[in-house]
Amino acid sequence: MQTWLPERDQYLDELVRWEGHGSFFADRCAHCPQAPAGRAVFRCLDCSPGPLSCAGCLVGKHSQLPYHRIQRWTGQSFETSALCDAGLSIQLGHADGSACSNPIAGRKDFCAIDINGRHNLHINFCGCDHAADAGNLVQQLMRFDLYPATHVEPNTAFTFRMLEHYHIQSLQGKISMFDYYQSLERLTDNTGTRKLQDRYKAFMRVVAQWRHLKMLKRGGRAHDPSGVAGTLPGQLAIGCPACPRPGINIPDNWDTISDDLKYLYVLSVAIDACFRLKRRAVSDEHKDPILGSGWGYFVEDSGYREILTQYAEQKEMSTCSGLAAIDHANTKYHKGYAATGVGAVICSRHEFMLANGVGDTQVGERYINMDYIFVSAMLHHLVVNKLITYDIACQWSKGLVERISKFPAHMQINLPEDATFFGIPKLHYHSHKSTGHSIFSLNYRLGAGRLDGEGIERRWWWIQPIANSTKVMGPGGRQGMLEDQWGYANWRKFVMMPWTLRDRLILAWAEYHEHKELFDSFTVSLIQMNIAQWKAAVEAWEKDQSLPDPYEVKISGPTQAHIRKEISEEESKASAATGYIPLHDVSPSGFITTGIDLEEHQRRIRREAAKATASKLPALVERRHALRRRLVRFRELQAVYMPAALPVLAEDPAARLDVEQVENVRLGLPSDIADSHRSKVCSTRLQEIEARLREAQCRDALQDLRNKLHSLAHLYKYKKLNVRHQGANTRAHADLNKQEERKRRAAERYRRARRAKLSLSGRGPWENELRELLDDDIRHLSDDDPGLLSKKRKRDHGRPGLGEGRKKISWIWKGADTDGNAGETDSLRVEWLKSRARWMRWHEETKLLPEEMRRCLATLLYEEQEWIKRATARAVDDPRLREGLVAYALDQAAIRRRMRSTFRTVCLDAAQKAGAGSGAEWELVAGQEVPLHALPEVADDMMDITQMYELDGEDLEMPQWA
Repeated sequence: MQTWLPERDQYLDELVRWEGHGSFFADRCAHCPQAPAGRAVFRCLDCSPGPLSCAGCLVGKHSQLPYHRIQRWTGQSFETSALCDAGLSIQLGHADGSACSNPIAGRKDFCAIDINGRHNLHINFCGCDHAADAGNLVQQLMRFDLYPATHVEPNTAFTFRMLEHYHIQSLQGKISMFDYYQSLERLTDNTGTRKLQDRYKAFMRVVAQWRHLKMLKRGGRAHDPSGVAGTLPGQLAIGCPACPRPGINIPDNWDTISDDLKYLYVLSVAIDACFRLKRRAVSDEHKDPILGSGWGYFVEDSGYREILTQYAEQKEMSTCSGLAAIDHANTKYHKGYAATGVGAVICSRHEFMLANGVGDTQVGERYINMDYIFVSAMLHHLVVNKLITYDIACQWSKGLVERISKFPAHMQINLPEDATFFGIPKLHYHSHKSTGHSIFSLNYRLGAGRLDGEGIERRWWWIQPIANSTKVMGPGGRQGMLEDQWGYANWRKFVMMPWTLRDRLILAWAEYHEHKELFDSFTVSLIQMNIAQWKAAVEAWEKDQSLPDPYEVKISGPTQAHIRKEISEEESKASAATGYIPLHDVSPSGFITTGIDLEEHQRRIRREAAKATASKLPALVERRHALRRRLVRFRELQAVYMPAALPVLAEDPAARLDVEQVENVRLGLPSDIADSHRSKVCSTRLQEIEARLREAQCRDALQDLRNKLHSLAHLYKYKKLNVRHQGANTRAHADLNKQEERKRRAAERYRRARRAKLSLSGRGPWENELRELLDDDIRHLSDDDPGLLSKKRKRDHGRPGLGEGRKKISWIWKGADTDGNAGETDSLRVEWLKSRARWMRWHEETKLLPEEMRRCLATLLYEEQEWIKRATARAVDDPRLREGLVAYALDQAAIRRRMRSTFRTVCLDAAQKAGAGSGAEWELVAGQEVPLHALPEVADDMMDITQMYELDGEDLEMPQWA
């Protein structure tokens, strides 16, 4: 750019030079075949630069190029002109170029819109004897690649080229119809000096029809004798080629295969709702009807609404986390909306939107909405076994069969318990309570492979750029656009499948060997008797998950309440002994407990004093008086149980009670006395009691800290998803600040208790469980280690990694120690089981991916054969239409054949290294082999979590696969 700056005057001059004749300054037309030549006053902006033309030559040159932009030289400058002003007239209905003996003139203001703007045309329709072959007005226009805005006296048409151009731009670039149409208007006139008739509504109507017709065409409806009316539910959706489809891509004996391989033929689906895809209560189905309701990805609308009317009072969903904010999120911001979002079902391994797997939500994510959408999608997959992931699967799965049994007969599906499995997406899993949830973990689910269940969140991320434009559409326009977008997404997934599956298999093969080696080395280092017991327990649980959860870490130590109870029982037994004389009405444990409680009371007052305003000072003074009275009583007890400590404390000014800020008074508990004096001023029993209570206090504080981290994770997610506007943000920040403060208090309480425990007991095995708490240790389960994350970002250009096998959780979530006791064994058991689960999931992935490759090849072969059959399936009299039907069908068959050959070229090497790649599906396609160097190198669309997180309006996380 620096080298260009000195040259910019030259560039600028050349741009301005073009505003005149430029290099073509002759005033007579160089194209005229006869003399005298006409005046050269016209130039075309869409043709290559050349000499100016006269009107006659211009028209002759553009008889087949009617959509070029023309300028006319006035003598001093160029002005905008049109081909019709130069005399160009278009005769429709005579493709052979013959003259029409009875031309019917179109309207004078007939307008054609192309990708370079608007064009006024002189159109003549055929009205002679040839009119029967030429067709009616609509047919004559469409045979000239013009799509009429109406079939009644059309005076506006859109070129097929423009519609195709916008279609691709809207799908790939998410450009709205309004912006695209405005750009066409600006290309026509960007000065505001010309009055252009508004054709935007006609454009919207035509685009909706174009999308619908494209879906029908690609769905083979023109080739079916039953025509458009014979379209079946979901028939226009693009199916996943890699998912198991009986009769198409899996063996006939798939259901009799051995139990250890049945996971190869399980359909994995994900369910979720997106609350960004709202629709305001504008327009209605009379003004904006749904074209082909139920033929694509949305459920059939009328039946869906009829069912919903019967469940108007059904309660909202909630999650097992018990956080009220999640319930609240489902019911907010629904006033004024006809739809608050959409619920959807996708194949979770490959992220294809399923046929009839989408439906609008009205007031949040109700069971009835999600049940109906799920059943509608599964009606196309009745036979195969299913693994269903849902972020609230632990609750939604309860009573699902009973709820479905109340649906109409045609909506009944069978969900056998031994063939239907439920899971929670991996990044949502830690938002749930840990107890009893291992059965929903995809890390522990046999046959799940490396499925993360988060694929549906990535679909929401992909569709969210059009959320604002679809929000203000009518029911038909919005549904048509969304279906068109998902159809395009499915097709792009289809096209990218060879590279996607190849890269996944290469990664899975490497990870499997690495984790198998890690697991084997871990196993060798352990006691083999324990290994045998753990293996037997987990294998039994995998067969019968009503057994105790082997992945659950047992509590490694008693809580503070338990310790207090134990000490009280010990003191009760001691007091029953002969000759026992109590020193005071308060027992020794009561004395220590009082001191610990006073310590917490002091901390609370210090916090209040730091934030006290003038209005709160009187209340603070009263709190200090009450604390002083408690401290006086504590000193009386101290004189009984620690009489030698009083002279020591009297020498310390920090222990005096006659001060204003009594919250800073030193209490003088055994842990507060220096080691050199402790044995002299208090008994061993008191030291033991405080040490036990402090250890239990550490555990309680850690559990409190974990709870606060869970709450904070939920609140942060809730704020990002649902909080808008200043007032709501202020309240949300206040809630977050409260939780942050509680988290800090829990951490401070743990550190204080640990310091006391360390002072009393010294260093020892107890530190393996109750470690020093650093700031970096205070993080949620789903958070990465800040130190490791910063290193990984430097190494991987800022992209954090995810995954159970790569994550290092903070020690605060590990509830067992490593000193060789039962707690250590329990911790090692769980770590060994997790290591086993990791290599097993990678091993399953190495089996699933080659099978999915084979299924893709089988699906492509099946579709190729289906298109060949369609070529002659419909009998028509029109030879040109018959020719078109055959040509399109054979072209589609050839596309599948080329895709099959490409798939084999890309995937064969990786499949063979994994022990697959043989069989009829992998055979060479004669004459269609594609060399690998001739293909593009395509990678998965991996996105950084910082770009994707929370963009869907509900919950979104980093992908494992794109």
